[in-house]
Amino acid sequence: MTKKNIQGYVLLDVLLAVFLFSLGFAVLFGLTEGAVSEARQAATLMEGANLAQKKMDQLAVHAWDDNIDRQVCIPGGTVEGNEENFHWLIVSSWDDLPQLLRVRVEVRWSERGYPNIYKLESLYAVE
Repeated sequence: MTKKNIQGYVLLDVLLAVFLFSLGFAVLFGLTEGAVSEARQAATLMEGANLAQKKMDQLAVHAWDDNIDRQVCIPGGTVEGNEENFHWLIVSSWDDLPQLLRVRVEVRWSERGYPNIYKLESLYAVE
């Protein structure tokens, strides 16, 4: 082989190496971008779940008669409000037994144009 042929192979090897490096870098960048997006979605879901739990805890702290009198929980009705990017609803109804109150907290939000919802439900004894 002549020196000119060897230089041609070196140039081809360098071009192939740069192409493969660029391809690998593009794949890694895509994976990183996907992971960041998933982490953002998980954080938003956690915020929604925490808000639902906070609303349920706020109800459980007070006597149910007080909650009903203050209309923060209306059996057979819905109480709703907004907090930051979230819309929450408190839906309650009497269960099969008259002294059991079924309370459901729903937190709704929109992310990337898609609606999301988180529900938390519990039964409480009302005397």
